[in-house]
Amino acid sequence: MSQELVTYIVLGSKSRLQGVKLPSNSKFEEYLSLSFDTKENILKKLDELITSSQGELIVLLPPSCYPNNFAKEKLKKIALIGLSSWGWFQYNSKRKNLVQNIKKVSSLIRSTPSLEQGIYFSKRLYFSIGGFGSIEPMIFSEISKRLYSRIDPQKPLPALIIRTKNLQLD
Repeated sequence: MSQELVTYIVLGSKSRLQGVKLPSNSKFEEYLSLSFDTKENILKKLDELITSSQGELIVLLPPSCYPNNFAKEKLKKIALIGLSSWGWFQYNSKRKNLVQNIKKVSSLIRSTPSLEQGIYFSKRLYFSIGGFGSIEPMIFSEISKRLYSRIDPQKPLPALIIRTKNLQLD
């Protein structure tokens, strides 16, 4: 059995991920990046990356954003338990603007996280729902519906830490 419990996958275009340095893999964490040229090849690459990943829990993150230590420990515990689960991270309260407030309300009402929040799910649950589905209209809308049809999400974890001043999610 693999010792990696959590696989973090950083999503972004090739140009956006070019300057992003991933943290080092550790005994319990694996960090991977998924760079893409076009939206058409994201799903195929994502399925391949999730299939080959070592972690029991998959965490999809925007570029240059990572969970804080408390959230990492929670994710490790969720993975260690081995039950099917999924959820996302809260919005960063330090970044306040109109667009984020609209996304926050949408996230609460529709139970669909945005890319800047990130999402996590157990690998077993991912394959039981048949994969990601679609990335339209929002990247996490279809997978959230699929996951929600199986089980309710966990309470959102603390907001991601942004390690860059300009957050481009293209």
